[in-house]
Amino acid sequence: MDRIAAMNAFVRVVEAGTFAKAADTLDLPNATVTRLIQRLEADLKVRLLHRTTRSVTVTPEGAIYYERVVRLLADLADLESSTTHAQRKPSGRIHVDVPTAIGTLVLVPALADFYLAYPDVEIDLDIGNRRIDLLAEGIDCSIRAGEVEEQFLVARQIGTFGFTTCATRAFLDVHGTPASPEQLRDLPTVGMAPSRGGRALPFQFSEDDQNCDLTVDHRLVVDDTNAYLAAGLASLGIIQAPTYSVRAAIAAGTLVPLLEDWQQQANPVHVIYPPNRYLSAKVRVFIDWVIELFEQNEHLKRR
Repeated sequence: MDRIAAMNAFVRVVEAGTFAKAADTLDLPNATVTRLIQRLEADLKVRLLHRTTRSVTVTPEGAIYYERVVRLLADLADLESSTTHAQRKPSGRIHVDVPTAIGTLVLVPALADFYLAYPDVEIDLDIGNRRIDLLAEGIDCSIRAGEVEEQFLVARQIGTFGFTTCATRAFLDVHGTPASPEQLRDLPTVGMAPSRGGRALPFQFSEDDQNCDLTVDHRLVVDDTNAYLAAGLASLGIIQAPTYSVRAAIAAGTLVPLLEDWQQQANPVHVIYPPNRYLSAKVRVFIDWVIELFEQNEHLKRR
């Protein structure tokens, strides 16, 4: 039996909660993962997992074994990473989760530079706005806009971003230009929901260091940042979008910034990753590259 493969499979089953999810993140057949765990238990002469038709839970002995195995695998990764780092050639595949707007407008356009520096690193990029379970889905690291609610994750702030309220000139010619946030209640607006079926985020404004969340009845609500920007460009209503996502349209005159005297509060951006995991060389160089990428962006660098 490949003991390291069995240990890794056991850790993934504990973290994912099911054999099927663990097999998916390991890119192995379900039967292979099951067989590895069975052989590991037989070799150790102890039951590590309680199995039912619906779930998998760890036994007391399995919990102790898990804690020790995680540290052991981390030490092995540390050893391999040190060797790889010494050779200055990080390699291998990493799985990264990133919000839609940051992924399509910031990360992907710059990836050619990353591959030029690290040609042997491969990236599986999960682009979307859903909140994922890093442990269950085998994500190496995630870029998260806004606050990080999961206290068990390691979170490192890498930047900040603000919002810009804007609309097309054609829209303003028809509906007029608002002079205050309250006037938005009487104008067509487009709302952005963080998830499908969720409530639209309020428009955020700040005056004299006082933050104000304005909730309005939108004529249209979408749950995708690309669609949100498209709606604004189609003159469907006033939008409030991350500044980095509309700066090109504003520079081109396609969108007109509004209510600039009412500043919007800054929102943090973090890179997060699971605890009890040693950052391998391939993940570490990617995170370092992302930090530098954000620092070079006027609308995303940390303030």
